[in-house]
Amino acid sequence: MSAHLGAKSLMNHLVCLIMIGVVGAAACGGTDGKQDISQAPFDLETEGKDDSPRFPSKGGDLRIAELETGSFTATRGFIGYEIRLEAGIVDIDLTGDDDTIVYLFGPKKPNGKYARYAAAFNDDVDPGANLNSHVVFSVPTAGMYRIVVSTYDNWLEYPVHVSRGDYRLIVKCQGGVFGACGPAVSDLGGACWEDTDCLSGEDKPLHCEGEVTCLPGTQCLFVRQGTCVEDYTWMTYAAKQCSNPWSQTVVSPEEASQFASAEYAQLVKHYAGFGIVLDEVGALTPSEPSVHCLACGCARGDLLTIKVKTPLAAVLANEHGWIYSSVAPPSMGLSPRQCGTNPWQTAPAADEGAELELVDTWLAGLAAKVNLRGFASPVQQVPACSACSCARGDRLIAFPVDQESAGRLSAEGFSDLQVP
Repeated sequence: MSAHLGAKSLMNHLVCLIMIGVVGAAACGGTDGKQDISQAPFDLETEGKDDSPRFPSKGGDLRIAELETGSFTATRGFIGYEIRLEAGIVDIDLTGDDDTIVYLFGPKKPNGKYARYAAAFNDDVDPGANLNSHVVFSVPTAGMYRIVVSTYDNWLEYPVHVSRGDYRLIVKCQGGVFGACGPAVSDLGGACWEDTDCLSGEDKPLHCEGEVTCLPGTQCLFVRQGTCVEDYTWMTYAAKQCSNPWSQTVVSPEEASQFASAEYAQLVKHYAGFGIVLDEVGALTPSEPSVHCLACGCARGDLLTIKVKTPLAAVLANEHGWIYSSVAPPSMGLSPRQCGTNPWQTAPAADEGAELELVDTWLAGLAAKVNLRGFASPVQQVPACSACSCARGDRLIAFPVDQESAGRLSAEGFSDLQVP
């Protein structure tokens, strides 16, 4: 076989898949000129060659469902990734610009080394049709494993690395349970237990929200998975009696009907013109009446409040006069339930103002002092279940005056709102 055979000309060649310990040490004889490359063609253990299947260039740590991208270069032809796997079936998928190969070594021995031979290997998914690589492997023992990626041409012309191109590597659990076969990450909307479980980046910062876990060393009576959501910030604006930036924004009756107040519709439409999408909008009012002037330029007494993606919050703060709601103690939120089953609803409330009076009575009974409280609703209505135990969609927001009050609110199910 020519040492300069191009990868994309290797069509109609034999797939070589070895799963040692799962289906036994299968022999992979080459046909159509393509060689058996399931084992190294040189004694790596004695020669100690770097950048090879047994001693790859460092690619870093990998977790389940985390997409890894990289490139093969003149100095990086065999690239290794460390991954922790639990006993069970894992799915390893490698795609690239060239004819790829993938090795799986492990588990790591107590002395920190890996076995001489791969536990699993694949050259072609479908000889002659798909020259990417794919391994489905039943992990026999939980531990640290190593995935090594390369190309057929790199193996063929070792130690010269002839391949130049990009690749994409991902490991998945065959079961649908999050983290079923090892530590995992999720994209937007995926399951998580903590912030580091979310596949976050500069262009899409994410955090885990809604999870319930236990402190180390304590016993859990209840746990709940969270969801990876984009980082957001709560901001406030001290609205004036008149002449607010959005006051002249024209909204239709239909647009106004989607909100508890026509001003909320103006607010959303006004900032949409700047490319700023608001997630939630509402108003905070003092729990105790306050005296204020009635001149047009005076503050009218309430604080308009919005939830917005973190990158957009900086624009609102720097260019539009909005203020981060990062006070101490921080603002806290609670999702009301449907059917009047909330602890403050001793009687039906005619409107939002009447319900806030019920909230004040309830908070006073808890000895939880707040200086601002109000409701905020999502700008885009989301489908919700109709059971009485389900959230009705809006959010009760309260600003406790001290840490003691914050603790009392926390005991009732309030949680800190995300702030920068």
